[in-house]
Amino acid sequence: MTPSARAVGRTDPDDVAPEPPDAVVRQLPAPEPPPAPAPAEDGAADDGALPLPGTTTPAAPPAAAEPDPRGRRGRRALRGPGLRERRRQQTRAAIIEAAAELFAERGFDAVSVVEIAQRAGVVEKTVFNHFPVKEGLVFEADPPVRAALLETVRTRPAGESVTAAAGTFVVRAMSGLGAPEAAAGVAEMARVIRGSRTLQVREREILGELTTALAGLIAEETHAEHGDLAPWLAAHAVLSLYAALLELARDRVLDGVSGPELSAELRARGERGLALLQFGLAGYAKRR
Repeated sequence: MTPSARAVGRTDPDDVAPEPPDAVVRQLPAPEPPPAPAPAEDGAADDGALPLPGTTTPAAPPAAAEPDPRGRRGRRALRGPGLRERRRQQTRAAIIEAAAELFAERGFDAVSVVEIAQRAGVVEKTVFNHFPVKEGLVFEADPPVRAALLETVRTRPAGESVTAAAGTFVVRAMSGLGAPEAAAGVAEMARVIRGSRTLQVREREILGELTTALAGLIAEETHAEHGDLAPWLAAHAVLSLYAALLELARDRVLDGVSGPELSAELRARGERGLALLQFGLAGYAKRR
């Protein structure tokens, strides 16, 4: 996995028009709730979990919707993307690769957008057309996990608390970071992010945005009064569990730990943290 971003334009005659500014922070449509995965055996990664922000970044555009075979447009869609779209994707891939290489070599802050563009074989404007800020080459402004997390809470069964539903989602996702292919991406992202104050600030902003979205959903569902702290406390608790597990995963992969050992550790620590959130901290760390 490499640091990446969404779509990239070109400045040749086949270039597409730049995305409007609000496209960078668009809300992804809520996916259908995924079926609950079967419990993984000890040490096995949960392949069904979505990556969370700060673990890996998307290296490919979202899959296109299944075309309707009826009509000319549907038949054309079945033949695959057109020449312009293929060129756009190739340009995007070149910028992703160039950014990943340069960030790994010298760190995020020491690399300019001009250098990324030169290595990718495009002009600076091509990058800025789609990434108004440089941090967009590493983080999605609206990570897909946001929609999935909120949908998990919305569709939880009767009798299940929001902490249990959202917390279990987080623990499953983080446990999957032990997979060898995931661990490599986590290690690369850890080095890049920890080496950049700018990226650390942006990561905290994304975490705050996720917390706000979850708190808003909880407040709406519970008809909380203005000023009620309970939705905020619940949302902060869940996202704090995510942040703690993410930092643990980064520490461990940088120490060379991955695979079943890391998955089991993240799952065990995540479940312990989730139990504290669900059953209270009143008995934790009592002074003796």
